[in-house]
Amino acid sequence: MDPVIIEKISIDIDREEVMRLLGRIDSEAGEIDARVVRAVDRGIEEAGRLCEPKGIYVVARGKDLPGVGIFDDLERMAFCVCTIGSRLEDKVTSLTTEGRLLDAVILDSAGSAAAEATARYMDELIAEEASKTGLKTSCRASPGYGDWDIREQKGLFSLVDGGKIGVSLSESCMMKPRKSVSFAKHIDKKPHRLRSENSCRNCDIDICPYRISDIQPE
Repeated sequence: MDPVIIEKISIDIDREEVMRLLGRIDSEAGEIDARVVRAVDRGIEEAGRLCEPKGIYVVARGKDLPGVGIFDDLERMAFCVCTIGSRLEDKVTSLTTEGRLLDAVILDSAGSAAAEATARYMDELIAEEASKTGLKTSCRASPGYGDWDIREQKGLFSLVDGGKIGVSLSESCMMKPRKSVSFAKHIDKKPHRLRSENSCRNCDIDICPYRISDIQPE
């Protein structure tokens, strides 16, 4: 169960994803104000300078994850922690203190999009490594979604040393820095669909402005 650490990850921060996270910020005419668009572009550019994407994962048996139990029957899984670091988060705090609330909100949303892009990079990397041995992977599942209790994040961190990439857990099992993602994937010839995977896929609120656009409720 030797960990694999990936540093200096190259990501693209998707403007549409940032706009989606910001919600509706249209003008009275129903169009997005040009000033807001420029602010978003500046925020994305600054986020790109501040992000330090990296990830770590371990391939192990489902039952090797202590204190969880929902993956016990799965023989081969990847458990991953990834982050964009703390510099962006610190800048958001600074902007908020200065009263630059719009810039702070935009930069925070760009950071969330960057964290998701980092998780997607690690997801695809794990899938690519699995394919080299003729195996496939399930979609991601994360603590705090479905039937995977957020308190069981401690078990994941006992298996994957997030500290090696600068990620720790608070008393309430939230990750620090906040722009971090943890997840698990099943690896098999016919991987199981994990019950706690993809909250948008399992959600029946189809008009939610935060819904991932290519996911429809089943």
